[in-house]
Amino acid sequence: MSKFVKPNIVLSACIEHKHVRFDGTMIANEFVKRLEPFVHFSLVCPETEIGLPSPREALRLVRSEKGKEIKLVSSQTGKDHTDDMVEFTNQFIEDLDANTIDGFLLKAKSPTCGINGVKVYHGTKKANVDSQKVPGLFGGTVAKRFPDYPISTERHISNFVIRDHYFISIFTMAKFRNIKADPKMRQLVNFHTDNKYLFMSFDQDDLKSLGQVVANHNKLPTKTVYEFYEKGLRKLLKIAPDKSHRVNVYTHMYGYFKGKISEKEKELFFETLNDYQNDKVPYTSVLTLLLGYAVRFDEDYLLDQTIFRPYPKDLLQVADSGKQL
Repeated sequence: MSKFVKPNIVLSACIEHKHVRFDGTMIANEFVKRLEPFVHFSLVCPETEIGLPSPREALRLVRSEKGKEIKLVSSQTGKDHTDDMVEFTNQFIEDLDANTIDGFLLKAKSPTCGINGVKVYHGTKKANVDSQKVPGLFGGTVAKRFPDYPISTERHISNFVIRDHYFISIFTMAKFRNIKADPKMRQLVNFHTDNKYLFMSFDQDDLKSLGQVVANHNKLPTKTVYEFYEKGLRKLLKIAPDKSHRVNVYTHMYGYFKGKISEKEKELFFETLNDYQNDKVPYTSVLTLLLGYAVRFDEDYLLDQTIFRPYPKDLLQVADSGKQL
């Protein structure tokens, strides 16, 4: 298996890095801390970037009396920071080189960085909370401008399924970014080949579409092929693999060994597969069996497949934090 390329991730600075929250604190997060040695973080705190100190008066989203506009204001004095935040956000995105970024990891439920689920108030101080929840001014704009990029929050990645999907996406896109820097068809063919079963676990139709792009029947320039491939790859990675897709892939991979392993080994494989389908074991349990077979029978094609390790092993933790998302 090839070495991992470090993803470039835009991270809210208050998560594990800087004491820039409204109360002067920093958010501790075990998953972000574990991720740090394997990625390049670009830190951003929209609130300090518009000149606010830390500690500071907390900000909140407030709906206007007419019920249409939502403003970013200081929670006690009501000072309006909307224009400053919109200006900073637009400039930040304009300055950001989309070709060098592999994903975003932002502060959950923040009136600036939140990507969803942010409370909206009807005023300052002890005001009522609106029934509607919205994205933050910065996070919502980032999500809208980069809809096909991996984007998550420190709360979301506390959930194994979300974290696993996010990690697969950022490390896959980092590897693609690396080969795109010096685009050659042979590199793209190898990338597509090594990711065959990983991509099949996402969507078989999208995998076939990517295969058609790589085949390049219309003899398009290599750069154009990469552009089409990237568009299709982002579409494929957008939605996490579901159980039925994974079971289909594992059964397909099992075909390499069904004539080579013993009856008891076959029973164990299908018992483990059934346990996965019934939420008794994680999908990695099935992959471990298949990897063992691949090593035992020296199946080089399978041993090169990224499905066995789509991101560094040290980042794999099946357990959830137990925090509410």
